[in-house]
Amino acid sequence: MRRVTFIHLILAALLAIGVLGAYAFWYAALGKASAEAAVLAENVRSKSQESEKIAAAKVALESLAEDEASIRAYLVREEEIVPFLGRLEETGAGLGASVDVVSVSTETLAERNRIMLSVKIEGTFDAVLRTLGSIEYGPYDSSVERVTFDTVPSGETPSGEWTATVIFALGTQSTPAP
Repeated sequence: MRRVTFIHLILAALLAIGVLGAYAFWYAALGKASAEAAVLAENVRSKSQESEKIAAAKVALESLAEDEASIRAYLVREEEIVPFLGRLEETGAGLGASVDVVSVSTETLAERNRIMLSVKIEGTFDAVLRTLGSIEYGPYDSSVERVTFDTVPSGETPSGEWTATVIFALGTQSTPAP
């Protein structure tokens, strides 16, 4: 009997060692799978964040495109300067003043393109001021750089005639070269 008990003890010990070995093997496999799952979960989280950032960037880009379009509406394109000058002369005529374009030149200042426009406005004081205000506060990017008011000598034209020589800086949108 002693021998049978000893065999049972050895079999039980071998079985316990086998079970412990299997447990250790499955524990290591589970740890490895858990680590891989954690890496994959981190990858999914980072990809989700990237897709959220891309979606936010698309929304911001659409908003910026709308803003850019509205800003471009305030800029005079270099190709459209001649019709623009014609509209200035029509504006002056509509307000009772004569608008003559003296000179037009382009200037680049701090990466901004500008058109320097020199005009001469003649008419009554009221007409000259209204024309000047209409040009300055028109629907485009403009600023008065210099202005000179003067009366026309009374012997040359009817009294009450005024002349304003004005230099405007207009924001411009240049077309990129192909």
